[in-house]
Amino acid sequence: MNKRVFNLLALIFFTTTIAFGQNTQPKDTLWKVGGAIGFKFNQVALTNWAAGGQNSLAWNATFDLKADYKKGNWKWDNMIHLGYGLSKQGDDPLNKTDDQILLTSNLGYNLKGAWFASFDLNFRTQFTDGYNLPNDSVVVSTFMSPGYLVAGFGIGYKPNDDFVLMINPLSNKTVFVLDDVLSAQGAYGVDPNSNAKATFGAFLSLYYKKEIVKNVTFNTLYTMYGQYDNLAAWDINWDLILDFKINEFLSANFTTNLIYDQDVKIPVDRTGDGVKESFGPRTQFRQALGIGLAAKF
Repeated sequence: MNKRVFNLLALIFFTTTIAFGQNTQPKDTLWKVGGAIGFKFNQVALTNWAAGGQNSLAWNATFDLKADYKKGNWKWDNMIHLGYGLSKQGDDPLNKTDDQILLTSNLGYNLKGAWFASFDLNFRTQFTDGYNLPNDSVVVSTFMSPGYLVAGFGIGYKPNDDFVLMINPLSNKTVFVLDDVLSAQGAYGVDPNSNAKATFGAFLSLYYKKEIVKNVTFNTLYTMYGQYDNLAAWDINWDLILDFKINEFLSANFTTNLIYDQDVKIPVDRTGDGVKESFGPRTQFRQALGIGLAAKF
């Protein structure tokens, strides 16, 4: 098993054990901590199946943690989302279906009512190598290649724990490409043989969570960043989760991830002849529907 995946599972187990073990301790009124873990598994086995088909195997693990601190006019909100999934079809090699590391942190000082001045951090990357399938020898991404870090100052609006709007007109976005091969190619917008590229611009994020009906929860995080020297092109990340609670340990969810990044060049067939003759930015979209084990703490 890949070392980073092993570390992910160990982190989930260790953190969850601590969280459940703290239930008997006096409650800290300054910190509000909670989270969830999930594991989904799907398997199909065929033997002499006249209608045809292939054996298949797929699994996905997720870990979410929120830790919010509040004292006087100061608040500090933190969130971690980790996700990893693999699938195998017939004799094909294992392929990734999910690979996410997302960290956000916000330090704020109350101005009036639900408004506050803030310093905001947003970080994204992945655990393992991604390949230019069906060619599984060409690596197109890996840990910290790319990695995205956005830091900014601005104002926020938080009327409750389920709605947070951040507007940061003073923001810096740094794209990291630490893999030497990808760096030499100038992948993800960095200059060839450079490991990072920093730009200055504006950043906006919106977090919203609501139980729309009993045991059905809608959860979304939308972020956008625009460089001041090119405000016609905005980088967008939009994550959405629709969670259906079945019982205490079973749940189903529908997830989507949408990405548009001006610096990520994707092969494009501009003439419709099946030949991808150029590269350009395109909307990236991922959707998943699953049912499995889930636990909240």
